[in-house]
Amino acid sequence: MIELTRGGCAARILPEEGAVAASLRVSGHDVLSTTRVAGEAERARPVAVTEDDWVRAWRGGWQLCFPTAGQADTSAAIAQGFHGVASQAAWQVLAQDRTRAWLAWEGDRIGARRNWTLHEDGLEARTEAWNAGPTPRRVAIAEHLVLGQDVLAGALEIVPPEGTRVAPLDYAGHPAGDALAWPGEADEAWASVDERTPARVAALTVPVPRSLGIRGDHVSVEVSWEGDAFAHALLWEELGATPDPPWDGQVHALGIEPTTTPHGAGTAHDVGILELAPGQHIRWSCRLRVRWQEGDAA
Repeated sequence: MIELTRGGCAARILPEEGAVAASLRVSGHDVLSTTRVAGEAERARPVAVTEDDWVRAWRGGWQLCFPTAGQADTSAAIAQGFHGVASQAAWQVLAQDRTRAWLAWEGDRIGARRNWTLHEDGLEARTEAWNAGPTPRRVAIAEHLVLGQDVLAGALEIVPPEGTRVAPLDYAGHPAGDALAWPGEADEAWASVDERTPARVAALTVPVPRSLGIRGDHVSVEVSWEGDAFAHALLWEELGATPDPPWDGQVHALGIEPTTTPHGAGTAHDVGILELAPGQHIRWSCRLRVRWQEGDAA
């Protein structure tokens, strides 16, 4: 485990479990989602093939989904499980100091390097991925950034930039309707998140400069990202509304997930899949900023 500290912020990075940022505290408040396995010791886990496998091993937090994001693609030239091998595989620690950690992962001639930096108001990930193989590789990449705990303590409004479009997905991440100007159909109320919000997923197409704000009486959050390939973000809302396994009514999460791909169907779905040529590298960054309203800072 790597512990980062800076001012009133602290983060825990778990190299053995996808280099996940398993927790983030800002001004005494917990920012990221947790699940019932969050208290377990860090350990190497077997590759998750299905969504059920992946969720049951998921402790919450913020991790990279790579080389695919979303549903498994068992028919690919190199088969991929749910959310990609790198999301729960062991990463190598290259270096670390009090506020930063550098990690790397490589498998089947595709790899990534990731730099976590703790700021005074949140956390940032800068990532480079590449294809080291002799043939092109189809990939879908997502920052699986999932808010929870104290962020979900009150009603929230999602505030994207002007020009954002929203398209509904089914709960498995497959396209389920046309893209409309934000906030979409009035009866869907995509801009609002509270205890009445149903379990649901949508794909957002976000103009440059890309960011999403999350506002409440108790907190102000901004997720911003850069990278030419990352024109989208998935919006995942699960506030204990799904009683069925593997959720079991236990998961409270708000996913704000910058991605290359406007769905969660994985590389088996042709739309929005990125192809990395042999030797090609891509780079991107994602930053999470959190400010608690006066009276809520511990």
